[in-house]
Amino acid sequence: MKMKVILCLISGVLTGLSFNLPYFSYAGWVSLIPFIYVVNKSKLKEGIWAAIIFGLSFSGVAIFWLSKVTVLGLSLLLLYLSIYPALFFLSARFFFKRPLSLFTLPALWVILEFVRENVWVGFGWLNLGYSQYRNIYLIQVADLFGVKLISFLMVMVNVLIWEIFFKKKYVLVKTAVVLIILSSSIGYSIYRLDSIRTTDYVDVSVVQPNIRQELKWDESAKQYIIDKLKDLGKKTKEDSLVIFPEASYPYNFGPYNLDEVDMIVQNFIKELGRDIIIGAIKEFDGRFYNVAFKFDKNSVLFKDDYSKMKLVPFGEYVPLRKILGFINVINSIGDMTPGRSYTKFPYKDKSFSVLICFEDVLPLHVRRFSQKKDFLVNITNDAWFGGHPEARQHLGIMVFRAIENRIPIVRCANTGISGWVSATGRIEKLESNGKDVFFSGVGDFRVALSNEKSLYKFFGEFFPIICGLILLGIVVFKK
Repeated sequence: MKMKVILCLISGVLTGLSFNLPYFSYAGWVSLIPFIYVVNKSKLKEGIWAAIIFGLSFSGVAIFWLSKVTVLGLSLLLLYLSIYPALFFLSARFFFKRPLSLFTLPALWVILEFVRENVWVGFGWLNLGYSQYRNIYLIQVADLFGVKLISFLMVMVNVLIWEIFFKKKYVLVKTAVVLIILSSSIGYSIYRLDSIRTTDYVDVSVVQPNIRQELKWDESAKQYIIDKLKDLGKKTKEDSLVIFPEASYPYNFGPYNLDEVDMIVQNFIKELGRDIIIGAIKEFDGRFYNVAFKFDKNSVLFKDDYSKMKLVPFGEYVPLRKILGFINVINSIGDMTPGRSYTKFPYKDKSFSVLICFEDVLPLHVRRFSQKKDFLVNITNDAWFGGHPEARQHLGIMVFRAIENRIPIVRCANTGISGWVSATGRIEKLESNGKDVFFSGVGDFRVALSNEKSLYKFFGEFFPIICGLILLGIVVFKK
């Protein structure tokens, strides 16, 4: 039992590090082998405990940065996430006794990623495929079935290597099959990289103010923040869409044109003389919303704003509030209220939507936003978590959203990483002296647009259904 726990611990740590270290991402193609070995060799009780150890070590290493905000929240989240490796163990025991584990185990992994991403609070941050966002010549296949196809390929390679060393049946055939699948994926990726054409451009400017988190809601710092936003905003290109981060405006918005706060923002926008997207908190009927507002260069507010729909648990609201009433949200306002509408913003002859904070982590949500849009904008804070590796992981997730929907996405972050990702997943970011986080600056970008479509954009999360059919087929076949 002790050795199995150690193997799962090693497997979890290596898998977690593949998310944290840019040049360690390839570890994910082999890091699951010790865990798979333990899953195959363990009896019920010891296997469950070993799987929980894997889950705790994997997620603990990958998202340790949440401890900078809430140790209790991180602890509860890690316990919750460890359920999924245990479920993988319980289900994999059955499929190890059936043929084609080379495909059934990856299919099972994908289904559990989908469930974790869509049930309860929805946490898809640790989908295995996200670790490969730099592998541009492989991940273009995400426009077929999404990031989970990359997860499938990675688990498949892990299973193949395990079978080569421990099962030793039909090794040459299985190796040939995996090589054909990987070669086809790489070939398709190269083809898509070459075939996607730019049809137009849009000029955007991102403002990264780098406001320290402790100043965000400090009354005495509000004028300092406005002055800083104004100074940076004046450095942007005049004929571009200027984007400020999530909740960057320090005052809450009340009923428009009825109080002093709105006069302040009107003067702020008018002095900048640019088309602007800016994040702020809106108070309406005693409820608070995390909102993106659009103003034109004459300070005229667009008739519709966008209120964030997918709130961050424990950051913006507490799930199961009646049970967990003793826990406070980490923001200084209290529980937020989710929005309900998918807002389409016009800009010149183009249109776009805004995603706020971690909304880009949810594939189906982003897919809905990307329909009939020329580009997307993500405004976020990302100051809570100390920069890397969280900022780098967040960027990697956005790379997959851009490829899945073949749409460029612009990000404006308070502390970084700010920039944009093309429809092929290529990154252009704001940097200063080799740094991409924790500095103030302005980035002017020419964002390439295209009319590309994708299978994923049309069908959405169809791949988990395919994986379910694979598992069902094996079960029925063996009967």
